Amino acid sequence: VPPFKDSHEQAWSSGGWVWVKNPQYANDSKSRVDSKDDVARMSTEWNSLKKSNVKITHRHLIDLATKHNVLHGKWLLNIKADCVQTDWPKVRNAIVGGKLGLVAKISDAPDKRGHVVCIYCPNFLDKDEVLRIRKAIRNDVGLERNSILRFKLDAVTNANIYAYNSALRTTSYDCGGKDDEECSTLISHWEQCTMSEGCKRCYPCCLGRKPKNEDMFSITGMKYAKATAAQGEKVTLLREPENKHDPNAVKVVNSSGQLIGHIAKDKAAILSPKIKEMQEDLQSQNLKKLVVEGTIISVSDGYQQSVKVEFKEISNEANDTKVEVIVLE
Repeated sequence: VPPFKDSHEQAWSSGGWVWVKNPQYANDSKSRVDSKDDVARMSTEWNSLKKSNVKITHRHLIDLATKHNVLHGKWLLNIKADCVQTDWPKVRNAIVGGKLGLVAKISDAPDKRGHVVCIYCPNFLDKDEVLRIRKAIRNDVGLERNSILRFKLDAVTNANIYAYNSALRTTSYDCGGKDDEECSTLISHWEQCTMSEGCKRCYPCCLGRKPKNEDMFSITGMKYAKATAAQGEKVTLLREPENKHDPNAVKVVNSSGQLIGHIAKDKAAILSPKIKEMQEDLQSQNLKKLVVEGTIISVSDGYQQSVKVEFKEISNEANDTKVEVIVLE
């Protein structure tokens, strides 16, 4: 199969890719390049970090890229080989017309997933622009049917980190999916969702944030419990994956560790995976641990009670008792 080509005046072939650039690239205020010196400095520090005893996470890459001003990144997608003649022109025309970013490229030969497409954003810290481009891919270009899109930093590519050769996460942002079909929220994978206002993982607002009053979880099964809790009492919420009736079970215990009841099953199906995700994110950073606490806000009727939840990130550092409390509002 001959290499794919594009005869458009704004397109050219180089290094196994077909590139396209917006004609106003040179005059656009957002256009920028990562300097070779900045890339080299980041590479030097990255190589030193790999030789250290530090447990490396994706956050290290984010921090190094930010520190050294290596800010370019791209939305990745695939176009099936039998769709390339119709779908690539949509991307190219959107670039030329200013609906996407300023630059894009497509591999001139397909792999088993199709042709790889990179739609560039010059600054991954500009979340508004990153999200705008992602929405445009969905709304103006309409290519989601061929690929799950994720955003990869050029800094990660420069570090030669790919899914096939590294256990590190290779992509930094995500958007869309069954919980966000309109692509309204940019997900930062190096952060954890707090299900609260100001959540660092979700931009511009928390995707996991519940509508008003839905932060009040019901405790059920109280008639089978050995302890009760008074209104205003502090309690602790614990995942109970070994529960034979419900692997998403979340039990509620008092300050003595006695069982009060369980979070209602429908809410536990949402809450338990969220607790697990946040715990795993913190464990991977090895900096903080998660404690999930609650305040009883209603009088028991013998069957159920309501509890308002707090997620507390407690530092693991020696002599550091700082506690960051994220409250569901």
